[in-house]
Amino acid sequence: MKFKHFVLLNSLVVFLFGAAFIIRPFDMMPLYGVVQSGWGMTGLLAVTLIGFAIVLSSIAFAVPEERQQPVTIALLLANLLAFVLSLAQQQALWNTAMGWVTAGVYFAFVLGYAGLLVKETTARHAEHRA
Repeated sequence: MKFKHFVLLNSLVVFLFGAAFIIRPFDMMPLYGVVQSGWGMTGLLAVTLIGFAIVLSSIAFAVPEERQQPVTIALLLANLLAFVLSLAQQQALWNTAMGWVTAGVYFAFVLGYAGLLVKETTARHAEHRA
């Protein structure tokens, strides 16, 4: 998969999670085993996720090919951190199926960005040998 397509996929997934938290906040929070007393924190999370999706979709089209490696590394690290934190929360707080889904989604993006880095590095080494 190409950088642009994978970042757009990441953007879409983050947007959908954000939209779900805006449209159905009182249905989303119980999926994580959280009792929601107000819309404020869920709304803040939703807006942050949607904002992140907009930034990701911009990155997908704005980063030239020769500058994609540092962006890929940054996105790999961001998703790795999100995976570790969601896994820790799953173990300590949530203990729900949705917690596993969240950790799994972040892990899939970690694997995807790692694969992009390997692909970019392999292609760069092939160019230097040619």
